[in-house]
Amino acid sequence: MDRLNQLIEMITEFAEGRYTGDIMELTGQYTEEPVRTIAEALGGMMAKVEARESRLERLTRQVEETNRRTRRDIIATVSTMAKALAARDSYTEGHAERVGQIAGLIAAEMDMSEEDTELVQLAGLLHDIGKIGFPDYLFLPHEGHSPPEIVQEITRHPTTGAEILKDLDFLGSALSYIRCHHERPDGLSYPNRLKDHDIPLGAKIIAAADAFDAITTDRPYHKAKTYQEALEILKEGSGTQWDPECVSVFERILPKIPSHGGGTKAPAERLQCLWDNQAEIVLTPGPVGGARLRWIRLGTDFSRYHGLMFDRVIFFFAPDSEYKGMDPQELKELADLFHRQFKNVLKKNYPIVKAPSPGVVRIRCAITDLKQSRPVLSEIWPSGFGLTKTGKGLKSSWTDSGATSIEVMVLDSVTNTPILAAIDDQKTGLREKFTKWGSAEDAFRFWANRTKLFLDQVSKEKG
Repeated sequence: MDRLNQLIEMITEFAEGRYTGDIMELTGQYTEEPVRTIAEALGGMMAKVEARESRLERLTRQVEETNRRTRRDIIATVSTMAKALAARDSYTEGHAERVGQIAGLIAAEMDMSEEDTELVQLAGLLHDIGKIGFPDYLFLPHEGHSPPEIVQEITRHPTTGAEILKDLDFLGSALSYIRCHHERPDGLSYPNRLKDHDIPLGAKIIAAADAFDAITTDRPYHKAKTYQEALEILKEGSGTQWDPECVSVFERILPKIPSHGGGTKAPAERLQCLWDNQAEIVLTPGPVGGARLRWIRLGTDFSRYHGLMFDRVIFFFAPDSEYKGMDPQELKELADLFHRQFKNVLKKNYPIVKAPSPGVVRIRCAITDLKQSRPVLSEIWPSGFGLTKTGKGLKSSWTDSGATSIEVMVLDSVTNTPILAAIDDQKTGLREKFTKWGSAEDAFRFWANRTKLFLDQVSKEKG
């Protein structure tokens, strides 16, 4: 009877999810029937359940890691888009990164949780992503007040940005921060004229950070002011334009805000456009005939990599480019042409794949130092903007686009750990206007062959 009671107790524990190896004591030859048979069956069930739970735990960890990698990839992609967007205009280059950084400092000083602070910082980085579809004429300086149709286009960008990002569930409340970052406590702003208590705190933080960076950088309508002058301006608008609590926090975080008088890019020996706070990536001169500057992660076994996958190429304008803008359709055509050339050159030696997996590297490229003249009127202006009765538009002239530079970052596709990086230049030849696709094709083919040479060289070395 004692063994039967012991068996019943074990069955009860098993039903409640508590497993024990003591069940095996009841499977010996001296245990009476039917207790022994039931104990053997229960022991078998326990073993199967534990095996399934162990497998489920492994799958759960794999799914969680995949989700984390996917989130990192998406954040990296949209962050790069935000940086590229800011680079269309020399006045706003680096603006998105600085706003994100300042917003994060404010959120942390206000004792927001680590997770909420991260969301505020990310929303600050992406706050102007809705401008990504802006046509070039919106980035042109306008004498006096901007025309009403220009203002109407600009005021749509917070809503457009939230709409672009709405399917990224992990952004959560960051979407409302992006949508509301131009709202004011007095209710006199866009897109919904919200008042104080209806505006999310994260949006209030970004609004203050956005204004501070705009005040302390050169813009077409004013010269940069000092940090202290910017703080006084924020104080004057406290309670009407900006949230009083956010403004008061600025006094405490002011010493923590990095100076951006010399820009926020990495120093010359680091990546300039693909730079992503990777302190370990310090470039050194490459071998004769190879990349001008390069970095290789120590201890990397390159023989384990056998496939490539590509992120979308990014284009950056030279600091002395007369104009910094590109029609979205032209940008897409250039990117498509770039990827065709790279795949044609590399696929013979390096299989091209579409998904991350062990043995596959992810390649990110940025074509830099593009030069473009001011747009001139052409017959492609969209109608309805009231600029001319004939409906003319902008047409860009591209010069010296073959004399560009390239940045390459190579990452393990599974861990997203950088393993290679390089900067290379082409200063001669390829001088035709970039709007002639043959010239662009030559330039991209040149960079594809240079990238292949870089990969060939490092594959023979021990990192």
